[in-house]
Amino acid sequence: MTSALLPQNSTDWEKAVANALGPSVTVQSAINAMRRAKYVSPRPSMLDALIYEYGLGELTPYFSNKNVLIVEGPKWQRLRGTLSAIAIGLAWIGYSASVEEAWSGRRWWNSFQLRFAALPANDSPDLERIEGITRLSVPLRSMLRRGVFGYDVEAAQANHSRHNRSMWNFESGIAVTQVGTLWSFGRSYEFEHTLTEAEGMAIGNWIDPVESGGLKWVDMTVPWVDAHYRWAENPASLRRSVMAGWFATRTLWCRLRDSNGDVIGFRRCRAVRPVLSQLGGAYSHGGLAYEPVVAGQQLYVEAMTGFGDANAASSALVDLVVGGVLADGVKPGRLWLAPGELLGGTGIAGQAVDIPLRTTVREQFKFLMRF
Repeated sequence: MTSALLPQNSTDWEKAVANALGPSVTVQSAINAMRRAKYVSPRPSMLDALIYEYGLGELTPYFSNKNVLIVEGPKWQRLRGTLSAIAIGLAWIGYSASVEEAWSGRRWWNSFQLRFAALPANDSPDLERIEGITRLSVPLRSMLRRGVFGYDVEAAQANHSRHNRSMWNFESGIAVTQVGTLWSFGRSYEFEHTLTEAEGMAIGNWIDPVESGGLKWVDMTVPWVDAHYRWAENPASLRRSVMAGWFATRTLWCRLRDSNGDVIGFRRCRAVRPVLSQLGGAYSHGGLAYEPVVAGQQLYVEAMTGFGDANAASSALVDLVVGGVLADGVKPGRLWLAPGELLGGTGIAGQAVDIPLRTTVREQFKFLMRF
C-alpha cells in the first residue's frame, strides 16, 4: 500500500506510515503472481487441491495426466448435463458418437443409446471408460442403455399388445460390464473366389468346361427334379448353374483358424444360395446386389458369428467346410461349434485375414463363388 491509495482527506502522518510500510516492487510482483498461480503452470503439489476445488474427482479414473484434467475438466463441468458434455467426454478417450433417445412411449423412456462413428478399439477397458464418462455427462434422469456400431437390430414396438415382452421386444447386444449396458457391434468381410478343379473334385462337384457342343446329362450332378434348365441353354452358363445349384441343398460351415492353423471354431452358414446380379437383390457384395434364383450362375455364401462365440483369439484364416459331420452328442441346431465338434469335411475358398475376435462384435463373412 502507498499514500497514492489513501483518500484525499488523509493526514501527513497517515501518508508517511503508508509509504514506510508499502511493499517493495519484488513483494508486489509476487503478490500479483500468486493470484494466477493456479492458472499458469500449477505445481504438482497443487493439482490434487485444484481437482477437489473444481469438483473433478469423478473424472480422475479417465485421466492419467492431472494437468490435462485441470485444463479440460472445467469446460466439461460447465456443459455437464447436455449432449455437448458427452461429445467432450468421449473426445478425451478418442471416440465420437451420436445420441439416440428412446421413444417416449416406451417404459424405459429416459434411456438412450450411442451410435459410434467407428468401432471401439477394445472391449476392455474402453467400454467401461465410455460407459463411465457418458453416465457422468448426462442429466441424472437419463440412462445409457446401449452402444451400437455396424450391427443394430432394434426391438419391435410391441407395447400394449400380446407380443410385449416377447423375443421381438428385445434388441441386439450383449452386456460385458458390471453396469449392464448392451453393446452391439459388427464388422463385415467380403471375399470373391473361383472354385478350382482340385476343390471341385475333392467335394464331388466339378464339370469340365465345355469348348463346343453341350453338356451331357451323364455329367450332371443334380437330381432330375431339380434340373430346371433348358436344353438349348448356353453350355458355359448351364455348367455354372449346375455347379452353383449343387451347393443349395448342403450345409456349409465357416471355419476360423488362428495363425498356427489351429481351429478356433465353426459357424454354420445362414445363406447358401445360387444368385444372379440384379438391381434391388436380396444380398449385397462388392457394391452390387444379387438375387437368389434357382438357375443362378454364382453362389452367395454368408455366415455371421454370434455374440460371445469366440473371445481373446485372433483369426488368421477363414474358409468354408463342405461335407462335415457333427460329432456324437452335438445337437443339430447348434450354430457355433468348438474344435472337435465337427468331423471331416473339405475346406474350400480359404482366405487370409487378421481378425481379433471379441465378445461384443458379430463378424459377417460374405463369399461370392464363381465357377
